[in-house]
Amino acid sequence: MELLIIKSISVVALVLTLSFIAEKLSPKISGVLSGLPVGSSITLLFFAIENGVDYVTHVALYNIHGLFAALSFCIGYYISTFYKGKFEIFLSLLVSFISYIFIALVISFIPPHIVFTPLVVITLMYIASIYFAKKENFPTVKRDKITISDLLFRSILTIIIFLIVSNLPKVVPPNIAGIFSAFPTILLPLLLIIHFRHSNLQARTIIKNTPFGLSSVVIYSLVVYMTYSKIGILYGTLLAFCASLLYMVIQTKLFKILKWI
Repeated sequence: MELLIIKSISVVALVLTLSFIAEKLSPKISGVLSGLPVGSSITLLFFAIENGVDYVTHVALYNIHGLFAALSFCIGYYISTFYKGKFEIFLSLLVSFISYIFIALVISFIPPHIVFTPLVVITLMYIASIYFAKKENFPTVKRDKITISDLLFRSILTIIIFLIVSNLPKVVPPNIAGIFSAFPTILLPLLLIIHFRHSNLQARTIIKNTPFGLSSVVIYSLVVYMTYSKIGILYGTLLAFCASLLYMVIQTKLFKILKWI
């Protein structure tokens, strides 16, 4: 029960923080931050606590594998935001879910490679980031203050999505659980919140900036894979976060030097 409460508080705090950043500062910043290993880190951490270090060491590479599906989710949601109508949010959910599930099922039959898989994923993230960087960003417009009922809706939505993903090891093989540990558990409720309260334009801004941060998840998962069994969960997590943040700093400078963003 205590672990359930900790899970819920962690993911709700992250989503509420990112939605606040999107609404008060910039959807672009929120999109980049949502691509960082915030969702994957929490999922892998609780996988380790509940199923052991050996289990997470096994599924960490599949988390990188799952980023193929995460990118397809982003592309699917982005494309669907060009439809504006009565069922636009439902369509965005449907297209992004189908995109994710299809790619996830395909890659579940292909074992990840410790060198080849990260290189391919990072390359695809770079291509997507460069492409999306040329697309317009849409700021949020002022809205009414957030109510208690609105916060409650955001919290319940986030908890449901995260608990489904974090409990997958109990019902599916490790490779499937590992792939779904890359599911956008933080990004999805954030998108729905912004899409509901603002429009498809702000949701599009978030989703198009997400791939820029997603490549850092590769570094995070690689460090988890190499360190959890050697130095433990706590120090392995801290080292993984430091490595992914350092990578993001280097990546940002590189993109600016090459004028890709």
